[in-house]
Amino acid sequence: MSQNHEQEVNQAIERAYKIFRLKGFSFRAMQRIRPVAKNSSYVEGHTSFKDKTVTIDIYTARLRKPKKISAILAVLAHEVAHHQKLPYKQYHKGRWINRFHYPEFYKQVNKNVARLKKDKVLRQYY
Repeated sequence: MSQNHEQEVNQAIERAYKIFRLKGFSFRAMQRIRPVAKNSSYVEGHTSFKDKTVTIDIYTARLRKPKKISAILAVLAHEVAHHQKLPYKQYHKGRWINRFHYPEFYKQVNKNVARLKKDKVLRQYY
């Protein structure tokens, strides 16, 4: 079951990379050893600007069941938007802060999700 799920996710991710025209990017599935506790927070995905890797958790946090591919693609759209709308520094309330998530960033995420929904192959997951 999990091997089949991982293959299907890899195929969907490769198709999404072609849609976004990303070259040199690699995808990794996040490796969690044990489930996340009930009241703790967790990371669904992260990206590396230096290595051009995107790491996404393809299983649910608590029960470790396979996630829906539409949820995985939504996280991918978010992580790809980090490379499309780069973070910047801003002077705010007397100190410098790094802006990773800002209104233009979320507009890019919505555009990315719309592009995934338009695709003939990936449309079946939505």
